[in-house]
Amino acid sequence: MSFRPVDMGKVNPEFEKALQSRSGNEQPVTNVVEFRKIVENEMRDSQCASEPFCGFFEEIKISMPDGHQNSVEVFRPPISTGEEPLIVWYHGGGFCLGDAKYDEAFCRKLCLDLNAVVIGVNYRLAPEFPFPVPINDCWDTLQWISSHSQQLKANLKNGFILSGSSAGGNISAVLSLLARDSKSVDITGVYIGVPIVVHPSVVPQRYQSLYRSYEENKNAPLLSTETFELLIDAYSPDPLNPLYSPLLWPNGHRNLPRSYFQVCGLDPLRDDGIIYERVLREENGISTRIDMYPGVPHAFTGAFPELEISKRFEHDMFSGFRWLLSI
Repeated sequence: MSFRPVDMGKVNPEFEKALQSRSGNEQPVTNVVEFRKIVENEMRDSQCASEPFCGFFEEIKISMPDGHQNSVEVFRPPISTGEEPLIVWYHGGGFCLGDAKYDEAFCRKLCLDLNAVVIGVNYRLAPEFPFPVPINDCWDTLQWISSHSQQLKANLKNGFILSGSSAGGNISAVLSLLARDSKSVDITGVYIGVPIVVHPSVVPQRYQSLYRSYEENKNAPLLSTETFELLIDAYSPDPLNPLYSPLLWPNGHRNLPRSYFQVCGLDPLRDDGIIYERVLREENGISTRIDMYPGVPHAFTGAFPELEISKRFEHDMFSGFRWLLSI
């Protein structure tokens, strides 16, 4: 499926109507502390609205090399045989916001609908813990998860999926490359949702003609480039470091697991996902799927879950996970 850039950026009428109905309620954000307060309030509201979980839940603390105790949330189906596949989920938030609890309702649904063990991973946040602390936390945690599948009551031979959205999409892309190179973690599939894959200042010359959304969607609702840069400046990555810009991975992108992408037409990060999917599929022969949503911005499903296009996004996501798991 393909769309001309003009079609991708034309505002979806359903979204436009919903956005207009909320106009005047926006809170301008000028620093990470303010942003965190907004996210914490949203998190409280979503937790109050979430239904009780009928499966098994536990929180596990994992020791990091520097002594930090990193926590993960583990969700298991109500009838668990130990043969279930494992899905690891990394939350978004620009490496500065949120935690695993923010996506708890989603992880519960993923667990029950796919009959899988799902792990929501926490990681330390910028600006208190700038790059590369968050990605290092996620890699160290993933290695622990991979070597403790029996304790987690999952069978990695039946599926071992890395997944995340936004900053979490960046994390899942980076970790899939680290896993391939280390040969210590055998990943079978990757979900890369509305991701960051390259710093705008270092887009390779051969992709610059395709990299238009960062400028075209600079004033997009929900995530403008100004807001994005506020978060990334706090994260403080080296733009050329492939642990932030996986598009620049020095060992290339061959021999990666199948990968599923979702991208949004009004998102400044739209072309990150489109370019990376093309690099995997066309240049490296990786099996991929991509779904595109013209006229809607980054994180629109969280802000407007009642929209039909939000429901379609979620339906497609679960279909994509089934494809990753071959079920």
